[in-house]
Amino acid sequence: MRTITLNPKQQREVEILTRLEAGALDGGTAATLLGVSTRQVRRRRVRFRQEGFAAVIHGNCGRPPANRTDPALRERILALAGPDGKYHDLNVCHLQELLTDEEHIVIGRSTLDRLLRQAGLRQPAKSAPSVHRRCRLRRAAEGMLLQMDGSPFAWLEARGPRADLLGAIDDASGKVLFLLLRPSEDQIGYLLLLRSVAQRYGLPMSIYHDRHTILRSPKQPSLEEQLAGQAPMSQIQRVMAELGIESIAAYSPQAKGRIERLWGTLQDRLTKELRLAGITTLDAANAFLPGFLDRYNARFAKAPADPQSAWVPLPADLDLAYYFATRETRKVRADQCIRFANQCLQLLPGPQQPSLAHQTVAVHVVPEGDLYVYYGKRRLSYQPLAASPSPPPPPPAEPAWSKLPPDPQAKAKQRAWLFGHR
Repeated sequence: MRTITLNPKQQREVEILTRLEAGALDGGTAATLLGVSTRQVRRRRVRFRQEGFAAVIHGNCGRPPANRTDPALRERILALAGPDGKYHDLNVCHLQELLTDEEHIVIGRSTLDRLLRQAGLRQPAKSAPSVHRRCRLRRAAEGMLLQMDGSPFAWLEARGPRADLLGAIDDASGKVLFLLLRPSEDQIGYLLLLRSVAQRYGLPMSIYHDRHTILRSPKQPSLEEQLAGQAPMSQIQRVMAELGIESIAAYSPQAKGRIERLWGTLQDRLTKELRLAGITTLDAANAFLPGFLDRYNARFAKAPADPQSAWVPLPADLDLAYYFATRETRKVRADQCIRFANQCLQLLPGPQQPSLAHQTVAVHVVPEGDLYVYYGKRRLSYQPLAASPSPPPPPPAEPAWSKLPPDPQAKAKQRAWLFGHR
């Protein structure tokens, strides 16, 4: 004798069909109670007469599903994503992509997530407590607003040194425009970022950044600057101002949340891909970044609301060394020389170049370290001079007591002391 277990829904259906058979209900009422047509009621009634309580159980109950994952494929995926697998710490979306591209395993994201959870290999992420913030819509067109920042992290894990990843992302499309690993967050990295973005895309209308002293000077204006209506600027701040880029300093990380979320994604994805590629140095990692950037943008970038770009293209004759460089001023000596970084630079005469003695010139240093000298916006030619031999060291100073004036009574005191102690 077979035992049949019914759930509450099936028990209710048996009760309705039993009353229908006893004549307590008509077909229309039974159809309303079961939520089916009268034709389905007649079919279920005939089956109920033939099979009894088993008639309300679906025919597929207890059978393996036709679309279930192949057990061998399931074991292979769990081996790759398990504690000893090479994809052991990838998130589900990233794992699905690499399984498709590298292992030629095509599986749905929800199915993969279910398999990993059932095997205890992944846990749901803990969400931070919600904070009420105002929503800021994306800018309409590319180039209207960039967000740039640096993220210190162990990008090479234990295989290499810690580094800062400098990057820029377009607010309208979420397209990552630049990535570069540097030993630290510095001026050179930001100069390379601005120059690379300007050469490839053009000048943006504005840039959103944090209040790092590299990007925003913390100094108070001097009296002369106050009288001239000027404010102290960092080197990067000055470059943006001269190029007509609006500089917006954020008061919190959430204000520039798009690039902050990018760092969270890259700290998860990029570190794993650098590990899978066997990269151990910053130079190799920077060579890996362009290909990663193309794949990332193809996967995550969105089309802007306005297809008309807001980028301002650079003029063909723009002197990049004038703008994308640090700048310091020097005064020209009477012999047409200036000193910079422990070097003596001899300014060379030009066909239309008068004497610049006692004039102020600017020394520009590009990210590669090359020096350029400008008078206004006119580039000057110069020749480094050999360092002059250092002067001989001064003689050692005499002790202070040797310079005291002689005491005229010293000998008399000494003689009295000597004869008095015989």
